[in-house]
Amino acid sequence: MAKLRKLFGRLFSRMFVKLFLALALASLLAFAGLLYSALGSSREALMRQKSDDMTMFMERTGQYLDLYLQNIRSMLINMSERLDERALADPTELQHTLQQQIERSSGIAANLFVKRRDGSIVASNQLAYGIVGHPRLPDLFRIADETPGVVKWSEPYYSPLQTNSTVAFALSLKDGSGSMLAEINTSLLTRRLYELLGSSGQGFALFTNAGRIVAYDANSAVVPYRPATLPPEMDESFVRALIGLPDGISRVDGATGPLMAVKSKRNEIDWYLIAMTDERDFRAGSRGLLLRFLGIGAIWFSLLIVLALAISRQFATPVNRLALQMDRIRGERFDPPPRQIARTDEIGRLSRSFYLLLERIRELLDAVRVNEERKKELEMALLLHQIRPHFLYNTLACVGSLARQHRVDEVQETIRSLIGLLTYSIDRSEFATLEEERLSLQAYMQIQNVRYGDAFRYEERIDPACAAARLPKLLLQPLVENALFHGLAAKGEGTVLMTAAAAGDRLLLTVRDDGAGMTAAQIEAVLSPRNPAAGAITDASHERTDGRFKGIALPNVQERIRLHYGPAYGLRIRSEPGEWTEVTVELPLEAEAPPLSRE
Repeated sequence: MAKLRKLFGRLFSRMFVKLFLALALASLLAFAGLLYSALGSSREALMRQKSDDMTMFMERTGQYLDLYLQNIRSMLINMSERLDERALADPTELQHTLQQQIERSSGIAANLFVKRRDGSIVASNQLAYGIVGHPRLPDLFRIADETPGVVKWSEPYYSPLQTNSTVAFALSLKDGSGSMLAEINTSLLTRRLYELLGSSGQGFALFTNAGRIVAYDANSAVVPYRPATLPPEMDESFVRALIGLPDGISRVDGATGPLMAVKSKRNEIDWYLIAMTDERDFRAGSRGLLLRFLGIGAIWFSLLIVLALAISRQFATPVNRLALQMDRIRGERFDPPPRQIARTDEIGRLSRSFYLLLERIRELLDAVRVNEERKKELEMALLLHQIRPHFLYNTLACVGSLARQHRVDEVQETIRSLIGLLTYSIDRSEFATLEEERLSLQAYMQIQNVRYGDAFRYEERIDPACAAARLPKLLLQPLVENALFHGLAAKGEGTVLMTAAAAGDRLLLTVRDDGAGMTAAQIEAVLSPRNPAAGAITDASHERTDGRFKGIALPNVQERIRLHYGPAYGLRIRSEPGEWTEVTVELPLEAEAPPLSRE
């Protein structure tokens, strides 16, 4: 009993109460501020992540719709070239040809119709057309008759052959021998859009420029639907609200509450897409964080009582002695002091733990040093991975276009250039000679000249004595890409000049263009690390990042140089707005690849 009274007397002493109240008040204020900041940051991070995901979905969907339109145009144009007078004269053979085209279209087209010169119509599914009929066809064929030689498309309408809403694309045949019309498979289009959306949201709707619905997710839980409709039809007031949304990120009331909606019209077909996600997802993430904070707070305030009791004890003298020994750390002296505190109580244990801590710190410093070296190697591997050729898709599309135009020589030359680029970029070596880098740039510029004609010119002035100089592989291609798409693209034409010369023990590589130029503020922004504005425009579509392709930022080039050679080397940019831009790479002049810089 005496020991218990002594314990409670110590627990509720005046010193303990004051110390506990002070610590509790300070902890409560800090905890409340941290909780408020964390909840706000968590919600903002979730919304920003969701917005980025949905924006990426918009980019992918816009590209898909452009490719979708291109495929339909190609199908109609190819068919129009094949349907001559002889093919149009035989309805049976014509129907067979249309059925074959349906099979080749990979499900894009659901039905094909041809109106012959005499006004008769032949369908890919002639049996169903003969039984069900299609009263909208005469109006739809007028689209092609009004604009001969141009692929036009209709507003959405109900197709009795598909028993669903669809859109028709029409093209008049050559020599006025008739017209051709394709009905798209809207079910397939809806499924592809749903697959592109993935986990970025819970609903979407695709509208024409006139506000007519082309496709939407009929199974979304966040979209309000009209009662007693099969398949489910979106509520008319909700549709009007979606149509009235501005481009970008907005809020709209859905079936489950407020929705975050992203509206975009980034496609050639002039349709706009709206993706929606439930804002309750953000609150759910914040709620989980709140519960974790409250649990941590309860544990902390429970420990606070024990902490205040321990601090109230009289141990200032041994702790001061231990603090003097800890001051040795300020001089980065992590070896244990020769004189240790010889005690058997908690202070002695603390002292012994401190000495063990010093030993552990020394071990961790050695481990950190090794890890830092490994980290630099991994960062270099990542940087090299980011700058692999990322215009493969567009190059192959260009090759396909050349092949369709029977430009065989250019196809062969372009494929050789592409093979050379791929071989050069996937080689395991991190370094190459200046001559190898020059040949890679020539292959790259050949591909760009095929894609864009003679708008961009490329010249070289290289000191022959520098041809054997070693440099990090793919170092100059990002600079040439910036010159083309960030400098010359604004003017539509221009020249890129690459020079290489020795200056003492240094190699100076310069890429100069006579494009739009840059201001001093723009130069500073471009060289700022981790700045989104520094991403180089690496493709004609101005795509910076898209899940598979990465924009090559000049800070990445700067970082590669300094990882290899140290901060004494790197990039310099000079420019005259509206006149020219010059980017100079300064490297040590050497014939062997350097080790990673340890600075």
